[in-house]
Amino acid sequence: KTGINIVAYIFIVFCIHSQHSLYSQNKLFQTKKDTLLKEISGSVSSLGILLKDVNIVVENTNRGTKTNTKGLYVIEAKEGEVLKFTFVGMKPLEIIIEDITEVLNIEMNAIVNNLKEVTINNKRKRKDKSGLMGRPDVLTTTFGNINTEKVGYSINYINGANLNLAAIDIWTAIKYKIPKLSRGISFSLNTKPIWDIDGIIYETINGRTLPPIDLADVKDVYVIRSLAGTVRYGAAGANGVIVVRTKSSTFDDKPIALKIKSYSNKKYYKEDAVIFKKNGITQPYYFEAFDSISNQQQAYLEYQKLLPSYKNQFEFYFDMANYFQQIYKDEKNSLKILSKIEVQFEENPEVLKILAYTYQKRGLNQKALKIYKKIIKLRPSYAQSFRDLANAYANLNQYQKAWKMYTNYFYRGNSLENEGIGQIIYSEMEALFVQHKKQANIKELFLVRDSANITKDVRMVFEWNTSEAEFDIEFVNPQKQAYSFKHTLLDNNSRIKHEKLQGYSSEIFFIENLSKGNWYVNLTYFGNKKYVPTYLKLAVYYNWGKPNQTREMHLFKLKDKNIKWQLLALNYNHLLQ
Repeated sequence: KTGINIVAYIFIVFCIHSQHSLYSQNKLFQTKKDTLLKEISGSVSSLGILLKDVNIVVENTNRGTKTNTKGLYVIEAKEGEVLKFTFVGMKPLEIIIEDITEVLNIEMNAIVNNLKEVTINNKRKRKDKSGLMGRPDVLTTTFGNINTEKVGYSINYINGANLNLAAIDIWTAIKYKIPKLSRGISFSLNTKPIWDIDGIIYETINGRTLPPIDLADVKDVYVIRSLAGTVRYGAAGANGVIVVRTKSSTFDDKPIALKIKSYSNKKYYKEDAVIFKKNGITQPYYFEAFDSISNQQQAYLEYQKLLPSYKNQFEFYFDMANYFQQIYKDEKNSLKILSKIEVQFEENPEVLKILAYTYQKRGLNQKALKIYKKIIKLRPSYAQSFRDLANAYANLNQYQKAWKMYTNYFYRGNSLENEGIGQIIYSEMEALFVQHKKQANIKELFLVRDSANITKDVRMVFEWNTSEAEFDIEFVNPQKQAYSFKHTLLDNNSRIKHEKLQGYSSEIFFIENLSKGNWYVNLTYFGNKKYVPTYLKLAVYYNWGKPNQTREMHLFKLKDKNIKWQLLALNYNHLLQ
């Protein structure tokens, strides 16, 4: 099996016996809710064009505004409130305001109407496919599709909305709607048309032996009298066919086609990804000052010279810290620069998350733990805060503290869901329970779904520092088949809303069988509605749940938009290391 087992594979029964919550006594983790209005500003555009007069309102309040002639806006809102953006011809957008939300640059997408061609002549008008009185262009039958607009014979049509719901049955409901039926005139030589009801064929007389049909559930009724039209039904249809389609039916061939597509995976990699560059296509312009410098002393002096101009730009600190570590192997000055971030941005959990990612990437797990403790003070209601702190304890082999942190996530009223952060927490608790139950001193009852199926060849955990980040992650197997996880408002709005309500920004993926040949992990970045980059941490576990489990940490700075980057290339040899 070479497919990716994506997230929705776990069923869990989790029972915790406790008389009180540790956090009910712990002042450190009390929820801090900001009830003050704060200013939110930004721009609204579509396809790079700034939009004037976009309506922006705060849901359930009388606060609202419009974008000016330059597409800019300013509005006041509170943490937890919802900003609604609406504009004629554009899909409406809703953004939940968070603790750090200050800038929201919105990209709106046009509403696409799939209109069919309309032909007008001296005989009749062609109806809209979805119009109340119009006949759908395509009639789907068990024996193939019929184009109702191009056939050379008559097809009578009744929209279900026009049926008499007081009728005793479907026959009574339609017989006064179709010419000749009401006068008892037959289709051909007798009165035995067959009925095609959601793909099931019934042979009956005047509908009297049909199964009961809820008339309110009827979507479309077609009456085909011509032999040319009924020939596909064989001899049984020689006397005519009455076709009934209900709203609740799954007979429509579209879902079937989608199901086939999802199993056969017809999407293939186009070889269109480029190897990721740590500083993107264009390096930040402050690097130009270092082009003529050849030693670390001069470089540090230049950094100090630039610092006053960039002290409020967190990207500068991380770039400089990486510069000294990678170019001069100067760990001392690199860490010194990172330590300034902890002070300069002590109230910004998104920046602190990048700092924790950086420490973890360098193997400085004790420093990372310290930062995650700061973050949970700033965001005590975020699910991600509990998971990250528990994971930080586990990285230091402090399994008992890790388990307590995971369980405290539940003591606060949270649950394990089959997606998102709940899925991540479950997989980590499962591994902790199976591998380190004694070290963690686990007393609670934890029922493992399938202890024989815990291990996987590869486990990947993606984490991003800002919830506003939008991107596509593409996985490519050795057969070049591709699967994409879309994290955009346009394609996955409900998922992003769920992340904000639960307070997390992460996802987990498994490769059960890393077969021979190359796997690729690609990513296309679309921005984060701000003027700053997004940082993505990727933890890759090889031989997950096995005695020879290993881990690689990757950290990517995402800035250039609409470029498909190749983040990783994996193969079977990684399991042998």
